[in-house]
Amino acid sequence: MEPFAFLIPRIIKVVQSSKSRQQLKVKQYTVSYAPMPYLLNKSSSDCGVYVLKHIECHLLGLDFSLVNDNSIRETLQKIAYDLWEAANDHELILRMAQYTPPKTITNPLVELE
Repeated sequence: MEPFAFLIPRIIKVVQSSKSRQQLKVKQYTVSYAPMPYLLNKSSSDCGVYVLKHIECHLLGLDFSLVNDNSIRETLQKIAYDLWEAANDHELILRMAQYTPPKTITNPLVELE
């Protein structure tokens, strides 16, 4: 985790506009480990949902004990419904059909300051 904690702030700085980049101060994130209940997340296919819920709890200042197998089951059902609803939303389908991706950088190397 430590290499990511060091690298992510610098990546964020690189993608800023040149004006914003000069004002942006970056520093290494601190890494802290949260205790996890034993045998939580028995299915590896659910791990993304567990991660999202842990990030949500962290950002909202909620207790991590709210993330449990029962809440994840409900979250998976909600995500499935939201995806089904989006797949049948005519406005969203129209917008996606008209979407033009941004131009990409041809050089895969990026200089970090």
